[in-house]
Amino acid sequence: MNADRRVLATRTGRVTLGLVLGLVLIIGTVWTLQLASPRTALGVIQVPSDKPRISAQEIMARFPKEKHQEFMRRAIANSRKAGVEYKTGGAFGAVIVDKDGKVIADGMNHVVAQNDPTWHGEMHAIRQACALLKKPKLDGCILYTSSEPCPMCLAAAYWAAVDGIIYGAVVADSKKYGNFDDDFIYAEFAKPVKDRAISEQSLLREEAVEVWKEYQARKDKVDY
Repeated sequence: MNADRRVLATRTGRVTLGLVLGLVLIIGTVWTLQLASPRTALGVIQVPSDKPRISAQEIMARFPKEKHQEFMRRAIANSRKAGVEYKTGGAFGAVIVDKDGKVIADGMNHVVAQNDPTWHGEMHAIRQACALLKKPKLDGCILYTSSEPCPMCLAAAYWAAVDGIIYGAVVADSKKYGNFDDDFIYAEFAKPVKDRAISEQSLLREEAVEVWKEYQARKDKVDY
Protein backbone atom coordinates (compact mmCIF):
# COMPACT_ATOMS: atom_id res chain seq x y z
CA MET A 1 0.00 0.00 0.00
CA ASN A 2 2.82 2.41 0.92
CA ALA A 3 4.57 1.60 -2.35
CA ASP A 4 1.39 2.42 -4.29
CA ARG A 5 1.09 5.72 -2.46
CA ARG A 6 4.69 6.58 -3.27
CA VAL A 7 4.13 5.80 -6.94
CA LEU A 8 0.96 7.92 -6.95
CA ALA A 9 2.75 10.79 -5.22
CA THR A 10 5.60 10.58 -7.71
CA ARG A 11 3.22 10.64 -10.66
CA THR A 12 1.28 13.55 -9.14
CA GLY A 13 4.51 15.45 -8.58
CA ARG A 14 5.58 14.90 -12.17
CA VAL A 15 2.22 16.08 -13.48
CA THR A 16 2.37 19.19 -11.29
CA LEU A 17 5.92 19.91 -12.37
CA GLY A 18 4.92 19.45 -15.99
CA LEU A 19 2.04 21.89 -15.62
CA VAL A 20 4.26 24.47 -13.95
CA LEU A 21 6.95 24.14 -16.63
CA GLY A 22 4.30 24.36 -19.34
CA LEU A 23 2.88 27.52 -17.81
CA VAL A 24 6.33 29.06 -17.55
CA LEU A 25 6.95 28.20 -21.20
CA ILE A 26 3.69 29.82 -22.29
CA ILE A 27 4.38 32.98 -20.27
CA GLY A 28 7.91 33.15 -21.63
CA THR A 29 6.69 32.77 -25.18
CA VAL A 30 4.08 35.51 -24.80
CA TRP A 31 6.63 37.83 -23.18
CA THR A 32 9.12 37.18 -25.97
CA LEU A 33 6.53 37.87 -28.65
CA GLN A 34 5.59 41.13 -26.94
CA LEU A 35 9.19 42.23 -26.88
CA ALA A 36 9.72 41.22 -30.48
CA SER A 37 6.63 42.96 -31.81
CA PRO A 38 7.28 46.50 -33.05
CA ARG A 39 5.66 49.09 -30.82
CA THR A 40 6.61 52.48 -32.12
CA ALA A 41 5.38 55.70 -30.60
CA LEU A 42 4.10 57.02 -33.92
CA GLY A 43 0.61 58.44 -33.62
CA VAL A 44 0.73 58.39 -29.82
CA ILE A 45 0.40 61.62 -27.87
CA GLN A 46 3.74 62.05 -26.09
CA VAL A 47 3.97 65.82 -25.73
CA PRO A 48 1.19 68.22 -24.72
CA SER A 49 1.41 70.16 -27.98
CA ASP A 50 0.28 67.07 -29.92
CA LYS A 51 -3.19 67.09 -28.37
CA PRO A 52 -5.93 69.03 -30.17
CA ARG A 53 -7.42 71.75 -27.99
CA ILE A 54 -10.91 71.21 -26.60
CA SER A 55 -12.54 74.52 -25.71
CA ALA A 56 -14.06 75.36 -22.34
CA GLN A 57 -17.44 75.60 -24.04
CA GLU A 58 -17.10 72.07 -25.41
CA ILE A 59 -16.13 70.79 -21.98
CA MET A 60 -19.13 72.43 -20.32
CA ALA A 61 -21.45 71.14 -23.06
CA ARG A 62 -20.38 67.58 -22.37
CA PHE A 63 -22.70 67.27 -19.34
CA PRO A 64 -25.60 69.25 -17.88
CA LYS A 65 -24.54 72.04 -15.53
CA GLU A 66 -25.92 70.09 -12.58
CA LYS A 67 -23.56 67.18 -13.33
CA HIS A 68 -20.56 69.47 -13.47
CA GLN A 69 -21.61 70.90 -10.10
CA GLU A 70 -22.03 67.39 -8.72
CA PHE A 71 -18.48 66.46 -9.72
CA MET A 72 -17.07 69.70 -8.34
CA ARG A 73 -18.88 69.23 -5.03
CA ARG A 74 -17.33 65.77 -4.82
CA ALA A 75 -13.88 67.30 -5.36
CA ILE A 76 -14.64 69.90 -2.68
CA ALA A 77 -15.77 67.14 -0.32
CA ASN A 78 -12.42 65.43 -0.90
CA SER A 79 -10.66 68.70 -0.04
CA ARG A 80 -12.56 68.86 3.23
CA LYS A 81 -11.50 65.31 4.08
CA ALA A 82 -7.86 66.16 3.40
CA GLY A 83 -7.63 69.54 5.11
CA VAL A 84 -10.30 69.47 7.84
CA GLU A 85 -11.47 65.95 8.69
CA TYR A 86 -8.48 63.63 8.24
CA LYS A 87 -5.84 66.38 8.23
CA THR A 88 -3.65 64.55 5.71
CA GLY A 89 -2.52 67.79 4.08
CA GLY A 90 -3.83 71.00 2.60
CA ALA A 91 -7.50 71.42 1.73
CA PHE A 92 -7.17 70.13 -1.81
CA GLY A 93 -9.31 67.46 -3.47
CA ALA A 94 -9.94 66.26 -6.98
CA VAL A 95 -12.05 63.99 -9.15
CA ILE A 96 -11.46 62.58 -12.63
CA VAL A 97 -14.49 61.84 -14.80
CA ASP A 98 -14.52 59.98 -18.12
CA LYS A 99 -16.36 61.02 -21.27
CA ASP A 100 -19.45 59.07 -20.20
CA GLY A 101 -19.76 60.95 -16.92
CA LYS A 102 -18.38 58.17 -14.75
CA VAL A 103 -16.11 59.06 -11.84
CA ILE A 104 -13.02 56.91 -12.25
CA ALA A 105 -10.82 58.39 -9.52
CA ASP A 106 -10.87 60.55 -6.40
CA GLY A 107 -7.88 62.42 -5.06
CA MET A 108 -6.93 63.97 -1.73
CA ASN A 109 -3.87 65.88 -0.56
CA HIS A 110 -1.60 63.57 1.50
CA VAL A 111 1.53 65.73 1.64
CA VAL A 112 1.67 65.79 5.46
CA ALA A 113 0.45 62.23 6.08
CA GLN A 114 2.93 60.70 3.63
CA ASN A 115 5.73 63.30 3.89
CA ASP A 116 5.48 63.48 0.11
CA PRO A 117 5.54 66.93 -1.54
CA THR A 118 4.13 65.43 -4.75
CA TRP A 119 1.03 63.89 -3.15
CA HIS A 120 -1.38 66.66 -4.13
CA GLY A 121 -5.05 65.97 -4.69
CA GLU A 122 -4.78 66.22 -8.47
CA MET A 123 -1.65 64.03 -8.55
CA HIS A 124 -3.43 61.43 -6.44
CA ALA A 125 -6.44 61.39 -8.75
CA ILE A 126 -4.29 61.21 -11.89
CA ARG A 127 -2.26 58.30 -10.52
CA GLN A 128 -5.40 56.44 -9.47
CA ALA A 129 -7.11 56.98 -12.82
CA CYS A 130 -4.08 55.92 -14.86
CA ALA A 131 -3.64 52.81 -12.72
CA LEU A 132 -7.29 51.89 -13.18
CA LEU A 133 -7.22 52.45 -16.94
CA LYS A 134 -3.77 50.83 -17.22
CA LYS A 135 -2.37 53.64 -19.36
CA PRO A 136 -0.50 56.91 -18.71
CA LYS A 137 -2.91 59.05 -20.70
CA LEU A 138 -6.36 60.29 -19.67
CA ASP A 139 -7.71 61.49 -23.00
CA GLY A 140 -11.48 61.79 -22.84
CA CYS A 141 -11.39 62.72 -19.16
CA ILE A 142 -12.03 65.91 -17.23
CA LEU A 143 -10.13 66.83 -14.08
CA TYR A 144 -12.24 68.55 -11.43
CA THR A 145 -10.22 70.09 -8.62
CA SER A 146 -11.29 72.05 -5.57
CA SER A 147 -8.63 74.67 -6.20
CA GLU A 148 -6.74 75.99 -9.22
CA PRO A 149 -3.86 73.55 -9.86
CA CYS A 150 -0.33 74.36 -8.77
CA PRO A 151 2.34 74.28 -11.50
CA MET A 152 3.21 70.64 -10.74
CA CYS A 153 -0.38 69.43 -10.95
CA LEU A 154 -1.06 71.53 -14.03
CA ALA A 155 1.96 69.99 -15.75
CA ALA A 156 0.83 66.50 -14.72
CA ALA A 157 -2.61 67.19 -16.19
CA TYR A 158 -0.96 68.23 -19.46
CA TRP A 159 1.22 65.10 -19.54
CA ALA A 160 -1.84 62.98 -18.77
CA ALA A 161 -3.57 64.70 -21.71
CA VAL A 162 -6.88 65.33 -19.97
CA ASP A 163 -9.53 66.99 -22.11
CA GLY A 164 -10.09 69.84 -19.67
CA ILE A 165 -9.69 71.16 -16.13
CA ILE A 166 -12.44 72.66 -13.99
CA TYR A 167 -11.48 74.20 -10.64
CA GLY A 168 -13.25 75.84 -7.71
CA ALA A 169 -11.09 78.23 -5.68
CA VAL A 170 -8.34 80.20 -7.43
CA VAL A 171 -4.64 80.54 -6.59
CA ALA A 172 -5.27 83.75 -4.63
CA ASP A 173 -7.73 81.91 -2.37
CA SER A 174 -5.33 79.11 -1.45
CA LYS A 175 -2.66 81.71 -0.70
CA LYS A 176 -4.98 83.90 1.41
CA TYR A 177 -6.51 81.10 3.48
CA GLY A 178 -3.80 78.44 3.42
CA ASN A 179 -0.54 80.30 2.69
CA PHE A 180 0.07 78.14 -0.41
CA ASP A 181 2.10 80.43 -2.64
CA ASP A 182 1.63 78.93 -6.10
CA ASP A 183 1.99 82.40 -7.59
CA PHE A 184 5.65 82.40 -6.59
CA ILE A 185 6.34 79.17 -8.51
CA TYR A 186 4.42 80.33 -11.58
CA ALA A 187 6.49 83.53 -11.52
CA GLU A 188 9.72 81.55 -11.15
CA PHE A 189 8.98 79.51 -14.27
CA ALA A 190 8.47 82.72 -16.23
CA LYS A 191 11.97 83.96 -15.32
CA PRO A 192 15.15 83.11 -17.23
CA VAL A 193 16.84 80.05 -15.72
CA LYS A 194 19.74 82.12 -14.37
CA ASP A 195 17.38 84.34 -12.35
CA ARG A 196 15.39 81.64 -10.56
CA ALA A 197 15.47 81.19 -6.78
CA ILE A 198 16.83 77.63 -7.08
CA SER A 199 19.97 77.58 -9.20
CA GLU A 200 20.03 75.31 -12.24
CA GLN A 201 22.91 74.33 -14.51
CA SER A 202 23.67 71.74 -17.15
CA LEU A 203 26.40 69.13 -16.70
CA LEU A 204 27.56 66.31 -19.04
CA ARG A 205 24.93 67.21 -21.63
CA GLU A 206 26.72 65.31 -24.39
CA GLU A 207 26.69 62.06 -22.41
CA ALA A 208 23.04 62.52 -21.47
CA VAL A 209 22.07 63.19 -25.09
CA GLU A 210 23.75 59.97 -26.18
CA VAL A 211 21.10 58.02 -24.25
CA TRP A 212 18.38 60.01 -25.99
CA LYS A 213 19.90 59.12 -29.33
CA GLU A 214 19.81 55.43 -28.35
CA TYR A 215 16.19 55.82 -27.32
CA GLN A 216 15.34 57.52 -30.61
CA ALA A 217 16.86 54.63 -32.54
CA ARG A 218 14.74 52.01 -30.78
CA LYS A 219 12.10 50.27 -32.87
CA ASP A 220 10.11 49.21 -29.82
CA LYS A 221 9.62 52.50 -27.98
CA VAL A 222 7.19 52.28 -25.11
CA ASP A 223 3.73 53.31 -26.24
CA TYR A 224 2.22 56.18 -24.27
